[in-house]
Parts: sequence; C-alpha cells; structure tokens
Amino acid sequence: MPTTKVFLIGAGPGDKGLITVKGLEILSRADVILYDHLIGHELLDHAKDDAEKISVGKFAANHTLPQESINDLIIEKAREGKVVARLKGGDCYLFGRGGEEAEACYGAGIAFEVVPGITSALAAPCYGGIPPTHRDCTSNIAIVTGHRKKGDTRPIDIPKAGTVIFLMSVGNIENIIQSLLGAGYAADTKIAAVEHGTCYDQRVIKGTLENFLDVIKDHPLRTPAIFIVGKVVELQEKLDWFSRKPRILLLGNYPERYAHLGTIVHRQIIQCVETNDGSQTAQSLQNAKKQDWIVFTSGNGIKFFFKKLYALGLDARIFANTKFAVIGKASGERLAEFGIKADLTAETESSAGLLNAFAGIDVSGLSILLPQAEVSSEQLPQGLAARGAKIEKLTVYKTIEKEIDDVDLDYIDQILFTSGSTVKAFVKKFGSVPEHIEALCLGEPTQATAKQHNIDAKIIDK
Repeated sequence: MPTTKVFLIGAGPGDKGLITVKGLEILSRADVILYDHLIGHELLDHAKDDAEKISVGKFAANHTLPQESINDLIIEKAREGKVVARLKGGDCYLFGRGGEEAEACYGAGIAFEVVPGITSALAAPCYGGIPPTHRDCTSNIAIVTGHRKKGDTRPIDIPKAGTVIFLMSVGNIENIIQSLLGAGYAADTKIAAVEHGTCYDQRVIKGTLENFLDVIKDHPLRTPAIFIVGKVVELQEKLDWFSRKPRILLLGNYPERYAHLGTIVHRQIIQCVETNDGSQTAQSLQNAKKQDWIVFTSGNGIKFFFKKLYALGLDARIFANTKFAVIGKASGERLAEFGIKADLTAETESSAGLLNAFAGIDVSGLSILLPQAEVSSEQLPQGLAARGAKIEKLTVYKTIEKEIDDVDLDYIDQILFTSGSTVKAFVKKFGSVPEHIEALCLGEPTQATAKQHNIDAKIIDK
C-alpha cells in the first residue's frame, strides 16, 4: 500500500472550530499547506513552524491560481516527498472541485486521502437560525449550485423540494428567483440569504421570492452567501441563537479562556518575544534558587523564565527551598508543566488579586523574584515592597506589535483589552473605539492605560 502524500481536507465554512479532529491532526504535521481564501485563517496557526503555506486563492470568479495549476502544484510537492494538505473551504467534494484534484492525484500515481468537511449548505443555515429540515415544514432538501462552469449557459435546474439551498449564487440571484417562480414556486415563498455564514460578521437577510430583489437593493449582498428557500425560513427569528451572542474582539492571547463570554473574534495584535540575555540576567537566574518566593504574573513570564533557565543548564530541581505564586489558575497549570506546583494562587487574576493572596503571609525581609515583561505594572512590586519584601525584577520577555487580519468593527459589540499593550496597539491601528462598541478590560492597570487613551473601559472578572 503506497504511503499517503496528499490529504484533501475540508476546513469547514469559516468558523475555525468546525474543522474535524482528523483534519486538524493532519494539518499539524503537513509539510506543505495549499489553502483557499475562505478558510478560517487561524487554522494556519496549527501548522508546523517549518511548514510551507501557499495561498491558492479561490475568490469568486477571481482565482489566484487556475485549477489546473493547483492540481500541478499538489503533484509537484507530493513528488518532492512532502506531506501535502490541500485545505479547502467547506467540504472537499460538494461543489469544491475536490473531485478534480483527487482525479489529478490518481492520474499521477499519487496516493491520496479525503477528509470530509462541514459544508456551508448545512452550517450557515444552522448558524443563521434556519433548520434545513423540520417535521412541521419539510422532510427533504435540495442543494444546488448557482455557479456554472465557464461557458455553460444552461438555465438553473430547480428541483421540487421542501427546502432548496443555493451555493455560490450571489451573482446569479435574479436568474435563480425567476427560475424558482418559473418552476412553480409561489411568489410568497420565503427566502433568506446568510452572508459570511458561521463568521463573526454573519448577516441574515430575509424576504419572499416576490420582494427579495428589492430587499437586497436596500441591503446589498456580500460574498460569500448562501440562499435558503422554503417554509423553514419562518423559524429564523425564533431559532437565531448565534446573533444573540455578543461579538467580542480579543486582541491578546488565549481565546479559549474567554469563549464563555460570547463569539470571540481573535486578532492577536501583540506578540511576546524573549528578551536578549545579559550578564545580570544570567546572575539572577543562577541565584534564583536563593529566593524565598518567585512570583509569576503571566504564562509568558513562566515560559520565558524556564526557557532561559534551561539555556543555563538548570531546571526545576534547584528550587527545593523556593515557593511559587501565580496570578491565576491558568498560570498555575502552565507552571505545573515545568514540574512545579504553585504554593499560592490569586483568586482574582490581577496584580491586586496577587497582593490580596499575600495578605495572610508576612513577607517582611523575604526575597521575592518577579520574572516579568519589559514594560510591567508597578502595582505588585510596590505593594510587596511596602510590606517589607526585598523585590528583584527580572525582565524575561517583551511585547511587540504585529499585523493582524482585517476586522470589520461594524460587526463588533465589545472589545476586550487584556493588557496595557493591547490598548496602545489598538489605538495606534484603529484610533478611537467606535461609540457602538463597549470596552472591557482585565484589571486596574489595563483600565488605567485605557483611560490615558480616552477609552472608558469596564473591568470584568473573566
């Protein structure tokens, strides 16, 4: 049996969480990733550091590469002995030309596998609050493409079904509606468009076959969008669960921590990088075992502290007589990965929370090491020093601004600032916070930075 070199993977319709477990596992070990424009780009964060990532486009009627060139590229990379992940929006085979790519692999003698994906034909109606079937409405559906092969001028085939779902049809909607009416569908038949299905900027536009063209004149359609025709559209207002969740722009790290708050739109606007070591840093690390306490205010501080420690040939065994404090549960879990259980964990994840955690401990005369960022709040070191502790601050990382994917603030309800650095980076890129957006922040230092930039932010306890 030949070794599989090419994997055609359905990435789902946009929400990165809708890729399959199998697809994500293969993606994480692929040598080459050929991806479409409409995938959730956060999926590429799961690629190996040395993976080659190639965009092959696939915009409507505007492809970065023609299909034949994509086929050739898949085969070329596979013949180089590389594992190729062809990451396709939605499902590979449903109107996705995955069949043509599989045929090309077969013709070239390249072993391939297909990993199905969730199609937008089912996911977009679900996120739009429209079940494609319902016992009180219909027990059958038809899925139709409104897009034809270039040069194919045949009319759209309209099936008789309780629900008809059209994909790739925005540019042909007028013809589709006329075809539906011509096929005997009543003028008052319900129709809905779901734009950018499963994404934060999803929008649902409803009407009837009789008035829908007028409706979309007032609300111009964006691509991609699907159309749903049938009685099930009447359920949309009742079952519209997705739009009821607040859409929260998160500019920091760890989006999974905040998923319970709403739909997280993750745009990491700052990146934490290790600082260059000097003799003073090395000496502090060498002497770290003599500290009474080491206090971590972030998971990044933990990561970079131990990275530097390991570079000196040291590890957790030197801390037999040292106690550790962390700013929260997540940081405690991160510390445990390095073989150390936290002696003290703040109940509230903030500098004030850490100070409160130390309230019952006499720190007078104790030596406390604070591994931290290049720019950090003074609340904790000053608070501990005021109680008589001997504080040593050790810079182990810094934050730098990074480019982010576009985000449409018109579709954002809240912004969550996780640090002063995220506030500064946002203001630099976007200016002020739009009036319709509520600003949230973690901790008083972040709130203070927001106020300095004329942002009225409310503190939340995540």
